[in-house]
Amino acid sequence: MKHTIFLFFFICCMGNTVVHGQLNERIYMQTDKQFYLAGELLWLKLYTTDTEGRLMDCSKIGYVELIHDSIPEVQVKVDIQDGMGAGWMELPVLLPTGYYRMIAYTRFMRNEGEFVFFEKIIAVVNPFQQNSEPYADESNRSFTFSSIDNYSHTLELSLDKPAYSLRDKGELRIKGLPAENISLGISIAGIDPALEEIATIGDRKKQSATTDIPSVNGRFSPEYEGPIIDGVLIDPETGNPATGFQDVTLLSFPGNEIQLYAGQNHLNGNVTFYTQCVTGKQELATTAIASTDKKYRVDIRPPYALHSPVSLPPFRPDSTWRNYLRLRYLAVQATHAYIADSLSKIREIDSCTDFFPQTRYILDNWTRFPTMREVFIEFIASAGIRRTNEGNRFSMMTESSGISTNILVLMDNIPVADHELMINYNPLLIKTIDMHFGQYMFGGYRFDGMIAFYSYQNNYPGITLGENTQIFDYEGTQPFRYFYTPHYDATSVSSPLPDFRHTLLWEPCVQTNGQNSIVIPFTTSDLAGDYCITLEGFTADGKPLRGVTHFRVNTATLSQNFH
Repeated sequence: MKHTIFLFFFICCMGNTVVHGQLNERIYMQTDKQFYLAGELLWLKLYTTDTEGRLMDCSKIGYVELIHDSIPEVQVKVDIQDGMGAGWMELPVLLPTGYYRMIAYTRFMRNEGEFVFFEKIIAVVNPFQQNSEPYADESNRSFTFSSIDNYSHTLELSLDKPAYSLRDKGELRIKGLPAENISLGISIAGIDPALEEIATIGDRKKQSATTDIPSVNGRFSPEYEGPIIDGVLIDPETGNPATGFQDVTLLSFPGNEIQLYAGQNHLNGNVTFYTQCVTGKQELATTAIASTDKKYRVDIRPPYALHSPVSLPPFRPDSTWRNYLRLRYLAVQATHAYIADSLSKIREIDSCTDFFPQTRYILDNWTRFPTMREVFIEFIASAGIRRTNEGNRFSMMTESSGISTNILVLMDNIPVADHELMINYNPLLIKTIDMHFGQYMFGGYRFDGMIAFYSYQNNYPGITLGENTQIFDYEGTQPFRYFYTPHYDATSVSSPLPDFRHTLLWEPCVQTNGQNSIVIPFTTSDLAGDYCITLEGFTADGKPLRGVTHFRVNTATLSQNFH
């Protein structure tokens, strides 16, 4: 396997800062705004850097949590490439009014403790919550929002108009960009009247001084390829970790293709799986294949860090905001009602399997037989079923050892240690059988071939898996989600379809390509009011960039630019 400590640190440390002989990673999070309504989408961008602020291509997974006190309300994983990643959060419609901590970190940062995690405070209002009250006193109004600290480069922003109409075309002009290719995160969002009144708490970018960074103990390796999934091998008879287990542990994702990973077993019973291309919500299966008759199971550990409780001041919206918040919430409901399909548009995930069958049998193309034994006797010439001291097992012809029963059997990509389960399985539920010839190594355990069975819906119907196999619900990294923005022309500008976007534009990955100036188009919505444009990013040498400007959208009528 290529997962070695040397390779971890060689890949991660090349071109990055090493402090006291150790690599230290930091993360920064940008959001489209900091004041939300329950049920809204929250858009975010992550930057991973070294302690000097230089982008760092080490960890490929970022963890983001919405925390109340110490309890997570929402948890997401974000793919990171070249030190940057973009994602979102769906704020629950029942989320209570209040302040929440947004915490971002990587697995590798957990070696130093949560004091190096990035924190950002957001405010959420649930208009239907009954206990929303006016401020009790003035003391809660003394905080201000903040963002990247100590900006070294302020960008020059300008607009093509001093003000805009509803559904109007606009252009944002950015000047003073560095002469290097950088990625900017750009947000255009409405300025809430509440922001001038509410009690807000600034970002807390928890970073220790570079002269006092604790040594990295190496317990949490960086996820330089993909998610590292931790588990623990359990002895069902005692319920305790099974120490000294040296046989094979496997992790897979049930479906229509092989995604199979061997675990690295530790003497204390812990198991580590190094995976790739784990995106979206799916099932996860773990299997322990012991060389003895004793059964074991593999439990999965939560991937997120534990957080210390932090008490935030109460957030009590002012009673004068009632009409504004009612309009905002009606806008949220109308947006979900009329353009829900556009809001949920997600890029399809490419297949990343490295396993391709040498032979595939599509059973509907053949005479269907009532038993699996007949299927293998009648037309699968390269494999069969043999009786052994361990019971009936599938066998394959190999070049090195002749007929072998050391075969890995998969059912919808779930390893099946007891071959009898598939030998006695109803073949009418099977759509295809894939044959994989040759030797396959998993965690030091060798198989002389693989037989993969696939059902019609890839949902392993009617099979009772052994006690050494467990199925879990698992959420991988987020697939790329498109930010919805309409493109108005002379015809569509008069469309009766409501456009109540409060965030007009979210472009997390604008590439400058070394240009000194660029132009970003946008369109306004049906919501009049004041808007804020915010740009953030980092130069190659770690200097933070920022630009902010404002504009107003007037009520009046729809724009005349399209006529």
